Amino acid sequence: MPTYYKWCSVKKEKQKHEYPSLEVTNHPLRVEVHNLKHNSNKSLLKSLQKWSSSFEELDPLLRFEQMDLENNSEPTIESDATVNYSKIWSVKRTAILNKYTTGEKLTIISSYLPGGEKTLLRQVSNLNEKVKHRLEQLDDFDESSVRKTMGLSQQEFVTKIHMLDDEIKKAWETEQRVKAFKIAIQCSKLLSDISVMQFYPSKFVLISDVLDNFGKLVYDRLKKKSFGDAAIELEDIDSGLVPESARETCQNWMFKMASIRELLPRLYMEMSLLKCYVFISKDEIKPAIARLITMIRGIGNPLVAIYIRVYLCKVASALYGKESECYFHDNLKEFLEEYQQIFQPAMAKKFGAQLLTADKYLSLYIPAIDWLLYGTLNTIPCKLTLLDELLQLCDKTENSELLLYCIVSGFDSPNIIKKSSAILDTIKKSAEHMVLLSPILSALGEHLCHADVYRQLSSEALSQTWWKIVSNMKSTANFLQVLEPWIQFACTQLSAQHINMLLRGTIRYMIKCGKPIDDYSSQIQLVVKRMLKSIPDVEELFLMDAFMPLVELVQTSNARTMMAKTVLLVFFERCNSVQIEDHIIIASLMRLCCILHEAINAVTVEDELKISSDLINKYIQTVSYQDDAREQLNFYVECRSAFIKLDSVLKTLVHAVHALANRARPSRSRWLSRACAAYSFVTVPSLQCALCRAQLYLLGAHAALLVACVGQAEANLKAFVSLIPDIPLYVQEDGQNKPTHVKVVGLLSNFLSTLLILPDNVDSSSKAYILSGFIKTMERIHWRKTDPLYYTLLLRTLDLLCNLTQEKYIYHIDGVISNDELYGSEEEFIDVLENYATNICQELLVVLKALGDAKETNKQYNLALELFWRIIKRGDLREGSMTSLAINLWVLSQKLQDSNNKFAKTLLSALERDTSEEGRLLFDKLNET
Repeated sequence: MPTYYKWCSVKKEKQKHEYPSLEVTNHPLRVEVHNLKHNSNKSLLKSLQKWSSSFEELDPLLRFEQMDLENNSEPTIESDATVNYSKIWSVKRTAILNKYTTGEKLTIISSYLPGGEKTLLRQVSNLNEKVKHRLEQLDDFDESSVRKTMGLSQQEFVTKIHMLDDEIKKAWETEQRVKAFKIAIQCSKLLSDISVMQFYPSKFVLISDVLDNFGKLVYDRLKKKSFGDAAIELEDIDSGLVPESARETCQNWMFKMASIRELLPRLYMEMSLLKCYVFISKDEIKPAIARLITMIRGIGNPLVAIYIRVYLCKVASALYGKESECYFHDNLKEFLEEYQQIFQPAMAKKFGAQLLTADKYLSLYIPAIDWLLYGTLNTIPCKLTLLDELLQLCDKTENSELLLYCIVSGFDSPNIIKKSSAILDTIKKSAEHMVLLSPILSALGEHLCHADVYRQLSSEALSQTWWKIVSNMKSTANFLQVLEPWIQFACTQLSAQHINMLLRGTIRYMIKCGKPIDDYSSQIQLVVKRMLKSIPDVEELFLMDAFMPLVELVQTSNARTMMAKTVLLVFFERCNSVQIEDHIIIASLMRLCCILHEAINAVTVEDELKISSDLINKYIQTVSYQDDAREQLNFYVECRSAFIKLDSVLKTLVHAVHALANRARPSRSRWLSRACAAYSFVTVPSLQCALCRAQLYLLGAHAALLVACVGQAEANLKAFVSLIPDIPLYVQEDGQNKPTHVKVVGLLSNFLSTLLILPDNVDSSSKAYILSGFIKTMERIHWRKTDPLYYTLLLRTLDLLCNLTQEKYIYHIDGVISNDELYGSEEEFIDVLENYATNICQELLVVLKALGDAKETNKQYNLALELFWRIIKRGDLREGSMTSLAINLWVLSQKLQDSNNKFAKTLLSALERDTSEEGRLLFDKLNET
């Protein structure tokens, strides 16, 4: 194969085709756009959260802080005729365990924990001796064997209770049922200990689970003795069909329970065995429940007493379901009669000794009262009547705040709304002495927020009454807790002026509180978030003169950043306007975006950068000055200086400027086009990624050519060419290094296509000035000869050179004189192009040899056919060098692979259809070979 072939491009005349015309109203390639209703649940907020979730999970302190910010009030469960009390209790049980925790040391008293005194078993030979031995065990409750384990942490205490539960099961499986019974008694005795009041509700839940398990063991054994393995439900058991032996066994358990000397464990044990009465007589269960309700009066401690009532109602609901609701009511009435015991000096002394505040102490009763009230509400047909009765009782009762809170949180919203004025009046009378003032007002505010339509009462009167109460609060945390739901009520029901007055009052309160405002940044953030989500027109908030001062009350960097992020997220989620035109809103959002940008530093993680960038980009894309192009461009200039740290924002700005130049009116397009082109050219160098800079330089050249700014286009293309060596082989995307091969090929192909319409600079002494610079740059880059990127670009450069030699180019841009018109096929220009083409052809032959040396035959075969195709389509076959090169390439390809290859067959078929004399001669020669 000769070492040198001179390339000659064939000159093709532009063929004119006559096509039939048809008048149409729509473009045939137009894409149909369907406007779908946007789901706010899957909005910008959701798409951003998926980026930030992994980052937030890495910081456990941040996660716990956010957990504390959540509204942990238990949702009101609406009454229903088919309510599942077991399921409801399961929800309440979890809430109690999560809320009532402690860091104090706990004590447990038991004889049966591992490591304690072991029980000696005696072998018995007959039934009489077995019964006698069990009775002796029950009577012989050796108090000296009881051990007190002190200094337990909460987790250790929970572990010990679970161990006792396991001991009961083990004892039962080894037929040591008296031992199991005694362990259950000792567990129930633990509920008389209130030395750590804060943990008492959780302790009650843990031990009640143990008692339930013990009761189930007894019940299952009696059922098996009565009916064997038959699957029979409790309600289907007929007491008359129970065998005498099972009945006696059941009576034996009842006698054992009745022999317990202390009242509290005796009551708990009877409640746990309550359903076992079914094996004696079903008719005894309800009288037993009524008796137990009155016996609980003997429990002197009100905290212990109310929780044993909770357990009784829990057991009764499991037995009777809907029919048990009367017992809830009876227990609630018993509690109300003993209500004042909660506030006895003795109890105040006890919780004071444990350093509990009054509100913490009263909160211990809330889960129990809620449970009793829940069942009571299900049994009362007219809840409004009951509400009236309870509110009247609150008016007459001293220290009624605990009851009032449970009433407000327990009843449904429609009824509470009807009585909201009366409730506020009740609160107002004793607000100065209430320790649960903020929870009561918060619960009332939540009800008012949940109302769909609120027209029965004067909203402004309610708001004014509420504000008079809350503005006198001494605790800033309580003030903000109440403000959160009530500000939502104001946003949905009151005028913008009234809301603005509340915000001004809030700012005054926070300034006068005398405490660092940053300590309450999380609560202020929740207040602002409520406002943004609830107000009908979110843009209206930014028009209030007190909103932005409230947002900027916090001063620490982290708090300001979180606040700005929250406001922007919710605003763009709810904003209905496609474009923002109001200057006040634009300025406010600009301030928030600047806060986000200022928080970025060298240690900011990628996910946070994405969130901030996306929010700022959204802001830039929505701001519009309509037809005032000068103001729009000034806005983009301001954004460039404000958000210089974020590459994605700079890219958005460049795209926005190009769009502005394209949509400008022709009368002003000249100065605007030049200004936009200059903006783009100055902005692109600020980007860190060389690949991004190259893409934007090329885009800037396109935009400049569209408005006939040839000088700007040439400057962008020069910068593009100089940047090619700096494009990295890999870029970081989603935490992974991804190759840039495909992107570079597409980018440079786009660049070469642009050069076809770019006119040469007449002041330059060289022809095809930009193209020659590109070819020299290609020579300087140390690409591997066998790299597909390298020889693909050589082939596409050869394509461009062939098209540049044509008398008429295949496409143009209006207002731009391309080289076909500029040179008019001047011989000197054509010679320069064909010299470049010859050099590239020779380089491709070198690549073919390198591929052969590297034994990459598949690549060599494809490259040979690619070059062969360009010769027969774009080369002048009248030149001997072209024909000779085509034949040699074909021969080389046949040596590498069979001519039956699909690619080769396609090329040969195309050559066969060539009607020119040179094409037919070449086809004949190829057949001869």
